[in-house]
Amino acid sequence: MKKKLSLALHALLLVALSIPSVLAQNTTPNRRTPPNVAGPSGRQMRERPKLPSEATSAIEEDFSEALSIVQDNYVDGQKIDYNGAFKSSIIGMLRSLDPHSNYYDAKEFEELRNDWRSEYFGIGATIGDRKIKGSQDTYILSTFDKSPAAKAGLHFGDKIVEVNGESIKGKPSSDVRDRLRGPRGSTVKVTVERAASGQNETVEIIRDAVSQPTVPDYYMVKPGVGYIDMTRGFNYDTAERFNDAIDELKGKGMTALVLDLRNNPGGLLDQAHKVAERFLQRGQLILSQRGRASGERTLISQNSAPDSIPLVVLVNRNSASASEIVAGALQDHDRALIIGEST
Repeated sequence: MKKKLSLALHALLLVALSIPSVLAQNTTPNRRTPPNVAGPSGRQMRERPKLPSEATSAIEEDFSEALSIVQDNYVDGQKIDYNGAFKSSIIGMLRSLDPHSNYYDAKEFEELRNDWRSEYFGIGATIGDRKIKGSQDTYILSTFDKSPAAKAGLHFGDKIVEVNGESIKGKPSSDVRDRLRGPRGSTVKVTVERAASGQNETVEIIRDAVSQPTVPDYYMVKPGVGYIDMTRGFNYDTAERFNDAIDELKGKGMTALVLDLRNNPGGLLDQAHKVAERFLQRGQLILSQRGRASGERTLISQNSAPDSIPLVVLVNRNSASASEIVAGALQDHDRALIIGEST
C-alpha cells in the first residue's frame, strides 16, 4: 500500500509542478493579512501588570517631546494627522516585539471581520492600477455576477475618474477601493470614462454584500487529478467550502489532489484544524500552543476515518499562519508532499 501511495504521489508531483502561480484578481490585495486567531474570541483577559511609574513617565515625556518637535518644525505642522501619528507609534512598538503582532483601528478591524465572513459591502468589482500612455489610473478589471457594479453597467476597461464627485486621479487602487466600500444600502456615485466611447458617465450604485469565496476555484487538472485553490485565507466557512469542493471533485472521478496554499495569509485557527483533520488519523497532533495568558493547548485530529487520497500541497514564502499549520501538520505525519518555497 505504501509503495502504491508513493508512486501516486510521484505522479501527482509532476502534475503539481505544471500548475502556474495563481494571479491575483486585484493588483492591490483586497484584504489585510489576518492574524492567526487562537482560542475563542470572548476569552477573559487577565489583568496586565502595570509599568513602574518612573518608566511610564519617561515614555510619556519622550513621546510628548518628539510630538512637540514635529509640531514646531514640520512644514505642515498645523495639518498633522494625529490618529496616523499615534497609530504608527503603536505599530512601531509592536514591531519591536516580533514581525507578526499588529494593530488595527476600528475601521481596519471591521474590514478584517468582513474578510473572515468572506464578504464585504461595496459595489462588487475587481479594480486595479494600469499605466496607459504615461498616465496611471484605476480601471474596472471585472465585475462579479449579479453584483451592484454589474447591474449599474460597469465593464472591463472603464476608467474610474471620480468617486462621489471627488477626483481620484493619481490615487492608488487601494484608496479607490476604500472609497467604493461603505455601509450596506448606502449610495456611491461613480464617474467612469467608458472604454467603448471615451465619454464620461456617472452612475449611482447602492452598496451591497459582496461575496469573497474562501475557496475561489477548484477543477480537474487531468483525469483523476483535482486542484483546489485556497490562496485567500482561512475564514469562517473555509473548512465547509473545502469539503464541498473535495466531494464535488470526487464525484468527477478525482483520485489525487493538489491543494494550493500559495500566498495564503492565514486566518482562523479552528478552520485550519478542520482542514488538516480531514487527512489525519485520530490522535495525530495538529498543533501545540503555549502562551503566557492562555497556558498550553493541544489540538489533535478526532477523525476516525480520514481521507486517504494522495495529496500534494503547494506553498511559497507568502504562505503564513494557518496555512503553515495545515502544511506543517500534513508534512509532520508524512501525509502529503509539500512543494514550493520556505514559508
